[in-house]
Amino acid sequence: MDGRSLEILSPGIPNHNGGPDFSDAQIRIGGRLYRGSIEIHRTEEEWKSHRHHKDIKYNRVILHVVLRTGSEVEYSATESSRSVPVLALETYLSPSWHVASEPDPQDKEDCRETIRCIGMNTRADSSLIETWIEKLAVERFELKVRRFDERLHEILKQSELHIYEPSSRYEEIPFGLQPDELPPPATSVSAHEVCNPSLWNQVLYEGVMEALGYSKNQQSFLLLARSVTLDSIQRILGENILAGEPSAHVEALLFGVAGLLPAVRGLTEPQSRKEIRRMRSLWKRTQPAYRHERLSSSDWQFFRLRPENFPTIRLAGAARLLPQLIDSSTFKSIIREVKQAGVPPHEKVRNLKRLFVVPADGFWSSHYRFGEPAHRWVKTLVGDSRAQDILINVVIPICLLYGRVFRDKSVRQEALALAASCPPFAENSITIAMQEQLVRNRFRIGSVLTQQGMIQLYKMFCLEERCGECAIGKTIF
Repeated sequence: MDGRSLEILSPGIPNHNGGPDFSDAQIRIGGRLYRGSIEIHRTEEEWKSHRHHKDIKYNRVILHVVLRTGSEVEYSATESSRSVPVLALETYLSPSWHVASEPDPQDKEDCRETIRCIGMNTRADSSLIETWIEKLAVERFELKVRRFDERLHEILKQSELHIYEPSSRYEEIPFGLQPDELPPPATSVSAHEVCNPSLWNQVLYEGVMEALGYSKNQQSFLLLARSVTLDSIQRILGENILAGEPSAHVEALLFGVAGLLPAVRGLTEPQSRKEIRRMRSLWKRTQPAYRHERLSSSDWQFFRLRPENFPTIRLAGAARLLPQLIDSSTFKSIIREVKQAGVPPHEKVRNLKRLFVVPADGFWSSHYRFGEPAHRWVKTLVGDSRAQDILINVVIPICLLYGRVFRDKSVRQEALALAASCPPFAENSITIAMQEQLVRNRFRIGSVLTQQGMIQLYKMFCLEERCGECAIGKTIF
């Protein structure tokens, strides 16, 4: 907008999460080379209305691209008070640009993935499809079991070497493993070496935290759990864990390490100011005793998340779960519940989910984040659907691992029975596609186990077009 020449050398990499639209771009402005991020809006005013001027994620933006300018006022400034160059496209576009920018209503339908056998799988017997899906569901659980197995051994090794720092900042989540690439089960550790309940509690805690992170904040939650371990919480907070208001002390520790305690001076809402002062007071007393890695606010995503999945609300829920996770008897009670004879699986599911449902209270009953009162009362910090996700993706795989390590067949059988009795999750694009293109209502998708099998089939075989290795593909190709 200031008349300098502009050359786009590289638009960078598209970013589908929170933060600038493109990262690692290279541009030349007035003959000078810049490397950083690019943000795109319809008008320059949206920079401020989207609060980018308060977000440190946008401090590396080197170009703000807008369709049109709205006024002579400059809105594009970073949190660090740097002015961002603006490119207005309006004068370079034809009058019909707004028509081209409208989404085609047919795009969504045209982009749907179709599986190769869609026109032929009606010839496959429904019992064959159902059996194959059930087998793949167990295989999908096996992937989860192997991951917890590796982590259990890693924690044991770290404790032997007295290493308390997390092994890496971010761990890659190996959901893309092919079934034939599964690592062999670890055999270097005996059941006697992993009989310490604190090992299992830490593995459970990390799994719960990762599940609370939903899809966009899984890695940050996992890093937080590996930095603020159960042992370190007990060491730092001592008797406060078991007396008074344990969740208040844990909450301040988690928010402090997570870098999600904003400055009071930046907020005007009275309740938020009062809550932050209280948490900062507790964090100030705890902070000197914490010597491990800390995160920053830029490590967390709020963009394109429903408010109930904001990391702030999930951290508050975690703080209320942690006192029971620290209790050495918690994991034992889970195993007892799974093994309990004479109790129907659906009742066990209900009892286990109840352990992880956290009702909202205090400040968090009216807020999803600091500075912004919720439009309606918040009922839960961890709701029923997230508790079921924890049960399926964390509790059941860890119970399967426990049954394998201690050669307890009853735990394995009962854990799989729990998965078979859990109602399915809400449908997503994969389960809808598989229902319409393969299952075609030939049998009922009545449990999470069947649903997990469909996801495994789609991701590991249909997307990869490994039809020759698929039991269904072998019968029709």
